[in-house]
Amino acid sequence: MIDRFGRRLTYLRVSLIDRCNLRCLYCMPRGLLDPFKEEELLTMEEIVETVSIFAELGIWKLRLTGGEPLLRKDVPSLVARIKNIPGIREVVMTSNGVLLKHFAADLKKAGLDRINVSLDTLDRENFKRITGLDKLGEVLEGIEAVTAAGIRPVKINVVLMKGFNDAEILELVRFAVARELHIRFIEWMPTAGGIHALRENRFMSSEEAKNRIEEKYTLFPDESNPHSPARNYFAAGTKSEVGFISPLSNAFCAMCNRLRLKADGMMKTCLHGKEDLDIKALLRRGLTREEIRQAIISVVFDRPEEHFLNNATVPHNDFVMTAVGG
Repeated sequence: MIDRFGRRLTYLRVSLIDRCNLRCLYCMPRGLLDPFKEEELLTMEEIVETVSIFAELGIWKLRLTGGEPLLRKDVPSLVARIKNIPGIREVVMTSNGVLLKHFAADLKKAGLDRINVSLDTLDRENFKRITGLDKLGEVLEGIEAVTAAGIRPVKINVVLMKGFNDAEILELVRFAVARELHIRFIEWMPTAGGIHALRENRFMSSEEAKNRIEEKYTLFPDESNPHSPARNYFAAGTKSEVGFISPLSNAFCAMCNRLRLKADGMMKTCLHGKEDLDIKALLRRGLTREEIRQAIISVVFDRPEEHFLNNATVPHNDFVMTAVGG
């Protein structure tokens, strides 16, 4: 699939569930106020069918997200089924890590290629302040479990927050280097109105974080994946990479190759755009695979050229990040 700006789409992110077992202040600090009902979620069969249609259209990388994807039943089985779809080369996952130690071995056996784990702090009290729950120990055990299971590389995702974890940037890099993990620092994105308000005076740019890291580490650009939203660097003398995702200060729209499938089956061609296509409705109405293929092709071709996060004149279409899948 190619959109009207010549960008080829090869990557699909699938949110399995909108629920999460943390209450991160930059996502849903009050919890999920209006979760999808069971019948509103795509079934596992519908997910597999949808992914197989996308694979026929050129999607070869699939990321399972949430909410917390491991709150959905039978995720290892889903991974194995997706890995067997012709054309799918990579199946990866993003998790908050809380349940990971219980699933690490099964995920490896199922064929999971890589995993990203959210970890914004190494301090227990600060973890409780950011996530609302005392679960740092479980997350660290989860990281150890997936590493021991042989899922490599493990990437650590850190949301940058002034006054919360900016003093821990180098400590987090040292943590990753000591375990041969990759680490990525992500600028706090405005999403729903309340989250945007919380972000005021807490925004920290990727460049600030990079400058701080370069006081201790020499970073060499890794340009092997031009479609990555992160600017990645090899940390000299280590087996780790350091990445920076900068949706506000260094937008990557021109190289974006990804689509998103919400937990309720709504497809989005841009994270910060509108819901473009109700794939669940097409499946449940009994449309043929070819009819669904053509609907996807048509919508993807009309993707917006860029997001509008830096355009104050465009009101943000509020959404729950856990349902979208990041």
